[in-house]
Amino acid sequence: MFKYLKSAPFLYQLSLFVLLSITASLMSYKLFVLDYELADLIPTVGYEVEVSMQVSGHGEKVSLSTYLPQTSMYQSISEERNSPDIFTTQIKVDGLNRIISWQAPNVKETHIVRYRYFAQPEHVKYKIDKDIVIEKELPKYLFSYIQEEEGVQVHDPLIAATITKLFGEKEPDTYTALYTIHNYLQHSFENRNFSGFTDALTALKLQEASCNGKSRLFIALTRHLGLPSRLVGGLILNPGSKKTSHQWVEVYVKGHWIPFDAINNYFAEIPKNYLRLYYGDKVLFKHSANINFQYLFHISKKLVPRKEMRETMYASPLNAFNMYKIFESIGISQNLLKIILMIPLGALVVVIFRNVIGFETFGTFLPALIATAARETGLWWGLAGFFFIILISALLRKFLDYLQLLHSPKMAVMLTVVVILMMLMTIFAVQSSMFDLAHISLFPIAILAITAERFAIIQEEQGFLKALRISFFTAVVIMAAYAVMSSHFMNSLIIAFPELLLFLIVLNLWLGKWVGMRLSEFVRFRKLIFKAER
Repeated sequence: MFKYLKSAPFLYQLSLFVLLSITASLMSYKLFVLDYELADLIPTVGYEVEVSMQVSGHGEKVSLSTYLPQTSMYQSISEERNSPDIFTTQIKVDGLNRIISWQAPNVKETHIVRYRYFAQPEHVKYKIDKDIVIEKELPKYLFSYIQEEEGVQVHDPLIAATITKLFGEKEPDTYTALYTIHNYLQHSFENRNFSGFTDALTALKLQEASCNGKSRLFIALTRHLGLPSRLVGGLILNPGSKKTSHQWVEVYVKGHWIPFDAINNYFAEIPKNYLRLYYGDKVLFKHSANINFQYLFHISKKLVPRKEMRETMYASPLNAFNMYKIFESIGISQNLLKIILMIPLGALVVVIFRNVIGFETFGTFLPALIATAARETGLWWGLAGFFFIILISALLRKFLDYLQLLHSPKMAVMLTVVVILMMLMTIFAVQSSMFDLAHISLFPIAILAITAERFAIIQEEQGFLKALRISFFTAVVIMAAYAVMSSHFMNSLIIAFPELLLFLIVLNLWLGKWVGMRLSEFVRFRKLIFKAER
């Protein structure tokens, strides 16, 4: 049932042998001479974060500012991109924090400012020795971290009474103090999603608070005992769009700032998806008065090559990382080069579905190209946008047939309408804060117009159900190609071993000799096949 052409020319066999030999030789050299570790090819998690700020002015000067994360031993920040619209930008460092500000005179109507970066926080966990005593004498640079401040009433009688309630008259060691305070706030207080400012005393009286109220109370209690502590503001990097930020506490113990989160029950640790934006009791966004201001964080999880693998590959001339330098010198980004490298893999997926499984799709490699474009929009927005454009264009094509136009002008009209549809979808997506959908403009325009015409022809000649069936198969192949092309393991593998593209040619040459029954045909005629075998 499944078979290939019995004979193959010598040149065909030689081509397979040469390509396989080159691929195997290069991979062996990297693995055994350059010491590539296959375990390092398993990607690590990172997050692409975009903060978008929408400003509606009335002709006056407008200023905006917020905090930007910094690279440290706990997190890595890279690929920062600023889209300031009409604003001028300034970035400065103020103490421990990095601040970005935007300004523009005579701001009218609505403008959107965006800042995007790639973040890789690390899981941080400390073990606190139980014999560490609370220090009575501290260096001068820590004095500010044991003082009372707005919202943190360190010396209030209620704070003192709470300390007595928790520890009695004896002085606790550092571990006991932190463990007791953390458990008290975690288990004796309700978590509430208050959006306003909650000071330490209010949280204590209500016995409930959000992250900022619990954190201020944590600081008030620890500072009362003489333990230096500070507030940390940041984001919990859960994929999606949101407005909420997060706050937690760091306490200074023996040269280390140790994190605590009494909302999510992290004692002396924070997980891998906590991103530090600023230190201190700060307001995340500041802006001019009398303007309409809205903000939103867009977070997406990405898998990227491990640091160890990147370092190994940068030292070797035989991988795609070093190609990046060449392409970047002419303005081609790393992301675009990754997409280019993955297109042959998507094409192989299409070949398997068409030639081996037997799926009929619109176009030979259309699913791979749409899957490539959907890397920016996301799979579901990509599919929705694709089929919306195809449907509207197919209806337009029937109207143009009624006008009895020649083929070339008709296709030019359809191409123009596709462009207009994509622009309108992009504008709608931006105005609705659906920024993934906004990347629909990256779709291959001419191919969409040709596919719409193909859809209309099939519907006219073979019926709507046939066109719908091919549309379904096309969607399945797009999803399969997207899954493979978006696999970060496959991305890491191709980047580390770009010679695997030669192996993809081998697989396509091998599949080019396929003359057996397709899987869909086998399923369709299985009863006849099994009956004949009897």
